[in-house]
Amino acid sequence: MTNEINRIGINTGSVNPYGNQPKGGEAKPEESKPENTAPQPQGAQVNPNDVLNYMAQQAVVVNPKVSTPKTYDVARYVTPEQAARIAGFVTSFEDQVAQGLIAINEEFGENSSISEATKYEIAAKMVG
Repeated sequence: MTNEINRIGINTGSVNPYGNQPKGGEAKPEESKPENTAPQPQGAQVNPNDVLNYMAQQAVVVNPKVSTPKTYDVARYVTPEQAARIAGFVTSFEDQVAQGLIAINEEFGENSSISEATKYEIAAKMVG
């Protein structure tokens, strides 16, 4: 059973307010452990630098270096008419972003505290 007190869940089912023994009979007396137990053998000691070098090598595997971008042959994927249509859309988008940048610079001024990246983001969102 859980109660909520100020959005903090408290499990009251595990609380034993009366000090009763757990179910299953009386408590067993503690068994004494032999005094002369042999210590557990430790594993081989590892040099901390080896561990750090291993971790660095794993990071290289997980995050490989970025290679140069690949170039694609557009003719394999689209027809010349489709490529021309897409180029027209891109040109239209760039023109509308340029008009948005002009409007932003007129509104806030050329030397406003807004960064260029933010201006481009606002202009791109104005397009679409």
